[in-house]
Order: sequence, then structure tokens, then C-alpha cells
Amino acid sequence: MRNIFKLPVIISSVIVTGLLFGIQKISGLETLELRVFDQMMQIRSSPSPDPRLLIVEITEDDLRKLNFPISSEVLDNLLGKLEEYQPRAIGLDIIRDLPVEPGHEKLLQRLRQSDIIVPICKHPNQKEPAISPPKGLEASQIGFADLVEDPDGTIRRNLLIVKPTPNEPCTTQYSLSLQLAMRYLAVGGIQPQLTSKQELQLGKTIFKRLESNSGAYQDIDGRGYQILLSLRHPKQIAQKVTISQLLLNQIKPDLVKDRIVLIGSTAPSLRDYFNTSYSSGKKDDSGRMAGVAIHAESTSQILSAVLNQQPLFWFIPEWGEVGWILIWSLSGGIIASVVIHPLRLGIAGIATLGLLFTINFGIFTQAGWIPVISPALGILITGGSVLALRAYEDAREKEEIEKLLKEQEEDIGQLQALQAGITRGNYSVGEEISSGTLLEDRYKITKVIGSGGFGRTYLAEDTKRPQNPECVVKQLRTVNENPQFLEISRRLFRNEGKFLELLGNKHDQIPMLLAYFEDNQHFFLVQEYIKGTPLDKVIINGKQFPEAYVIDLLKDVLSILVFVHDNKIIHRDIKPGNLIRRDSDKRIVLIDFGAVKHIQPLPEDNLTSGIGTRGYAPPEQLAGQPVLVSDIYALGIIAIQALTGIDPRYYQRDVISSEVIIPIQTPVSSNDDFKPWYHFVQASPKLVEVINKMTEYNYQRRHESVTEALKTVEML
Repeated sequence: MRNIFKLPVIISSVIVTGLLFGIQKISGLETLELRVFDQMMQIRSSPSPDPRLLIVEITEDDLRKLNFPISSEVLDNLLGKLEEYQPRAIGLDIIRDLPVEPGHEKLLQRLRQSDIIVPICKHPNQKEPAISPPKGLEASQIGFADLVEDPDGTIRRNLLIVKPTPNEPCTTQYSLSLQLAMRYLAVGGIQPQLTSKQELQLGKTIFKRLESNSGAYQDIDGRGYQILLSLRHPKQIAQKVTISQLLLNQIKPDLVKDRIVLIGSTAPSLRDYFNTSYSSGKKDDSGRMAGVAIHAESTSQILSAVLNQQPLFWFIPEWGEVGWILIWSLSGGIIASVVIHPLRLGIAGIATLGLLFTINFGIFTQAGWIPVISPALGILITGGSVLALRAYEDAREKEEIEKLLKEQEEDIGQLQALQAGITRGNYSVGEEISSGTLLEDRYKITKVIGSGGFGRTYLAEDTKRPQNPECVVKQLRTVNENPQFLEISRRLFRNEGKFLELLGNKHDQIPMLLAYFEDNQHFFLVQEYIKGTPLDKVIINGKQFPEAYVIDLLKDVLSILVFVHDNKIIHRDIKPGNLIRRDSDKRIVLIDFGAVKHIQPLPEDNLTSGIGTRGYAPPEQLAGQPVLVSDIYALGIIAIQALTGIDPRYYQRDVISSEVIIPIQTPVSSNDDFKPWYHFVQASPKLVEVINKMTEYNYQRRHESVTEALKTVEML
């Protein structure tokens, strides 16, 4: 997790957030956000039909029977029958600004005298002129039937109140749905009132006004008193009967009693149909709703909010939207900076987008509408920018590492020439640094944890960091005082420190380099302390491990080597002692990088040298010509050791098959019989085949790369 809060991730997230919020403010994402709103409306669970409502629809069959327009006499008879059944309110979603004889005056008389029948009018707009209500009615008896369309022609808003303009024929300020709901609620003693903020309140429910920039909207026409419309499925709005059924007395009075009845056309030929969230994305007209159905939806929403405490849509302020986008942009940047493997990165990206949509949908089911598209783009754009930056940095770092490695090889060659005259028997690593010694006025030595031909390794405390965390100090000493030797050693050491820093800071299974410095011809590396168990304490003689353990070990180490080899670096010393199983997460950590061991000559009896460790180093490396797949060989030998429990020093090669063979009796003697290593274990043929390929004597017959080896092991 060491790369999570790097500055580029934060900077990229902030820039992308600002950019997306700016685009959002100029309505650049509004259309997409509305499409997502529609899809969430469609897939959420729709409530059952509202039992408080009844729709009396005028169908095509009714038009054929009754003719069009339906006469005032028929409407008067219909309203009379309904009033006998004692509904709480009747909404007449039929224009009757002009007489349709016979029976017009009788119909007007009924409308004027009734306190439950609400006919309609329409306010003027840019597309259509105003439509007058039936003549002689007061404004309190009328409801306007205006529906507010979004720029894409879809009904998503519920217009409740509009202030009429002077001399306008449609004089009511309340919508048909609000008039009907208020009549229904008045029976229970609930009357409308305004709060101190001039917000409509019915009972305990306050209807928050929809602003021009609420949710994903940006600068919509927010005139009047609007709320966001919550829809039932078109087939689950309310129970329906036809006008013919009512006129012929074919319905039970219980369908009408104490209900709100809405009368309107559902005949397609009258073209009183509108696009809704349920028609979005559909090629047919299945999701379009008749005007009377939308009025029923609006009425039901008001009643449900007041009587059933169904939440009305709510929104977060602009500063909350900025924070929301920033959170997801950071997530995209973090994922791109932490996850290296392309497949895992793709899966993580898809999972993050899935989580975003899941959270948003969960909020939507609780009537919250917050941005989806802008944070989703934040994930993708920030992740993409971090990936692009990482690719650029990787390319630059690879160039730097290649340069350092080239210089290193040249320096090693010069050192080897200068070392020719040094007597190995006189070699000494110098005096041990005593406990309590402070190096660089910072690193306090606590104890020696290792000693070898190249120097010593100490456990120390970093006294200039909070709580004095432990760290590892590696001391490397030269014994040649030749100025040219020292200068080359110094250059080699500094280059070594640079690429160790590049590796450790980019992979959490490689110790971080904290510092490197020189003191009195001694070179010091300070690295992250890995609390765990070296595998040379676990993989010991006589102890055999099961196949599953070895496969997991191979996967873990190969995944590290993929990163190492991608940077053109050969570790050269893969062995159990350089593999530590970290206590915190049980992952393997690879330690002891580099060719700093070349700085000095080594004792003759030391098993580890600048060209590797005996038993683990492949033949080409022992010959001074290591290649990338040399590390694969060493790891294969560790796998054999873990499976057999036999030290690699006893291994030999079969002359014909070139397989690793082990004496039946150890230690080795000239009279021992040898068997292939897998004779001593219970391992699957596929695993044996993989390990044999890893440990081929000829490196050209091994896996071509650690990536190929990892893929092969992952298929076991």
C-alpha cells in the first residue's frame, strides 16, 4: 500500500474532479445521468397498485361506442353514478372549455355545485396556448393538467403549484394531482400550509422544492413548485375500469367508495401519451404513459409521502457532489497505482464501477439521487492518467536501471582486475560495530543479525522517526585502499543504492531502501525491517513439505520476479535465506539484491559469492554469464529442496537426461546409487514436469521468462 497516497494520485484526482464538475455544471453529463436515473427507476422494485385510486379509462372501444368527443350528457351521467358511490375526489382529465352537446349546461351545473369533482385547465407555454376550464368555476375547484417535460421530452417531474399570470384563463395555482390529494387528505383533517421557508407542508411531510440544479439537473426550468416524480410501473399504478363498464353498472361500488377517481383517455388514437422513465431506452411504446396515468402517479406520490412516510427524492449540495466525485476519482487512482497485473487491474476497475453503481442504486431506493456518471468517469480518467504516468515513469526508470546496470558491469570488471592482487587469506570484515553506536547521527545499532564475506548486517533503530521503528543496516567494507579501487567501489555502491530504491519503493514484497551512505571506507545500506521468518529456518534438512505449499511458494516468488525481471534485473542469489515469510500477511519478501558483494574479495570457503550460492546458482551463472532465467533455476532448486527435505549440495546431474538426481544414501560417497529427485517425494506429474523445466541444465530449455513460468504454475 506504499503507493496509495503518492502526490500524482492526489493531484490527478483533484484535477479530474474539477474538470468533471465543470463539465457537469454546463450540462455536459446531464443526458447520461438522466438515462441512468431512468434505468434505476425501471429496475427498482415497484410498489403494488395504489388502493386509494381508481382510473376510469376511455379506450378505443369506448370511443367507437360513444363517439368522440364524448358528449357532456354522457360525462354528466358518468359523474352522477360515481358520486352515488361516494368517492373522496374525482379528477376529470378531459378538456371541456367548449360545449359538447347535448347536456353541456347540466354538466356545468354539476361541476359548479360539486366539492369533490376537479376538472382541468392548462397554463400557456412556449408550445401551446392556455386552455380554459369549464365556464363559471372558481379557481379552487380546478386543477391544472400541465406536465413538465425534460429537454429530452421525458416526464420526470411533478409540477404541484404555479402562479397564474394576470388575465390568464387558467386561474388555478394547484395541479390536478395536488387538488385531488388535498381533498382526500382533508377527510382526515390534513390541510396544506407553508413553512417559514415557504415550503409546502401536508401533515408532517415537507415537500422540498426541486431547484434548477438539483441532482443531475443543471439549469432546468425550475419555475413553479416542482418535485421529482417517483413512478410506479405503468401496469401497477392503480386499478382500472372503462367508462362503458361504469355506465352499464358493471362495477361494484366498493371500487369507488372513499377513493380518488381519475377519468381520462388511454386510447392511443387521441395521442395523450408521454415518454417517462419507463420508456427510456425502449424502442417500442411499452413504457409510455397516458396523461391520466401520470396524474394518477403524481397523486399517489403525494398521498404516499403524507400517509405512508414514503420518502421524497433528496439531493446532496454541490460541495457534496464535489466530494463524492473526488472520493471515486481517488479510488480509481489508488487502484491504478497499487494493482500491477493487467487482468487484476481490469477486474478491480470493473468491481469498483460495480460498487459505485450498487451504492448509487441503494441510495436511489431510499429516494436519493446523486451523480453516477461523473464519479464513474472520475474512476476511469484518474485511473487512466495514473496508468499513463506510471507507464512513463516505468519507462524512464527502466532506462535509468539499464544505464545503472551497464555502468555496474563495467565497474565490476574494473574491480575484478584490481582485486587480482589481493590475498584472500588476509581478508577481514573489520571490527564489529558495538551495540548503541549511532550511525549518521540517526541509526542506533542494537545487535548483529548476520555476518558474511561482504560484511555484517545489523538491526538498528531509526531515532529520527516516531516510536523509533526498527530497520536493517548492512555494512559493506572494502579492504583495498587503492584510490581507484575506492572510487569505483563508491560509484558501484551509489548506483546499487539507486536501483534498490527504485525496486523497493514500487513493490511491497521487496524491502524499501531508506538510506545509503559511506563512512570511513565502509558502505552502509539502510533498509526496511521485515518482521518474519527466513525460509532457511523453515526449509531444513529432513523436513518435507506438501505439494500445495511448494506451489504457493512458487507463485509468490515468481510474481515478485516478474516485476524484478521486467526491470531487467537479475537477482543472482535466490535461496531460502533470502526469502522471508512476513508475519503481517504471510507473503514472501525477497531480500539481498544487487552486486555490491563485488566490492571486495571473498574467503575461499564462503558458500556465497558475487556469482551466487553454491547448490542454487545455475551453471551459466557460475561461469560468470547469468541470464534472467538463472533466477528460475535457483527457485526450482528450492522447490526440490522443500519437497525432498535434502540439501542441494548433495544434488548431481544425470548425464543422459540432465535431470537433478540425489543419492539414495547421504552424505555423498562414490558408491552411492542415485535416483531422480522426484523418487523421494509424492508429487503430481505436472508439478514434476514444471520443476524439471525450471532446473534444466541448459538455460535455453527452461521457461522463456518468469511470466511464462508463473502462468504454468498457476495452471497446476
